[in-house]
This record gives sequence, structure tokens and C-alpha cells, in this order.
Amino acid sequence: MKILVAEDDPVSRRVLEAVLNRMGHECESAEDGEAAWARFQQATPDVLITDWMMPGLAGPDLCRQVRAEHGTDCYVIMLTALSGDSDVKVAMEAGADDFLNKPLDRNQLAMRLAVADRLRVLRQRVAELDGKA
Repeated sequence: MKILVAEDDPVSRRVLEAVLNRMGHECESAEDGEAAWARFQQATPDVLITDWMMPGLAGPDLCRQVRAEHGTDCYVIMLTALSGDSDVKVAMEAGADDFLNKPLDRNQLAMRLAVADRLRVLRQRVAELDGKA
């Protein structure tokens, strides 16, 4: 899958890129929410993994922009050190599909990406059926 990572911490960003590449995904990254939004508009990824707290455009705001202009074409995972129920609620209300806590748990990430891939395939099938109707 094509995955866009929005993470302002360079070490976390490189670790996430390496993990995703080892999993066989095509990964592009951005150093903040604004750079991620610019890349997103150039080519819609299958998955956006965004940090919550970033300078400029924070994760929830990025998620709202994605949903407002691109609907549900992309699976969005909010990755953050925040972990309270109220934080999860804010992320979901912003349009996130899933929520992962830092530090990154590779098994949890793999499970979330499996769900994202199933939904991607389902969207493709629906689009094919709509084209035949």
C-alpha cells in the first residue's frame, strides 16, 4: 500500500519509515502536517499515519482537512503519546479511522494496516461494480 507518514520527530519518522518499508509498503514521509497536506494533495495515499502534536497543522486538523476534501478515500491512523479516552474521542471525531499509542508497537501497526488493506480492496470492488452498472 501507499502510505504517507506525518511525523515531526526525525527519529520517530525514520523508524516508522523503516518498519513500513520492511512490511513491504511504499512509504513517503513529511516533517509536519502542512508538508503532509501538500503531499496528500499531489497524490492520495491508501493510508495516512499522522502524529497528533506537530507544529503548524496538528494531526486532528490534518485529518479534518483530509476528510473535508477527500472524504473516506484514505484510511487515517492517529499515532500519539496521548492515550486517554477523551483523546481517542477527539481523534475519531476529527475523522481518524484508528488510533495507535506511542511507542510504536509493530504488531498493532500490522493489524491496523491489515484492516486498511481490506477496506482498500473493498473500495476498489465497489468502484468496479459502480463502473459496470
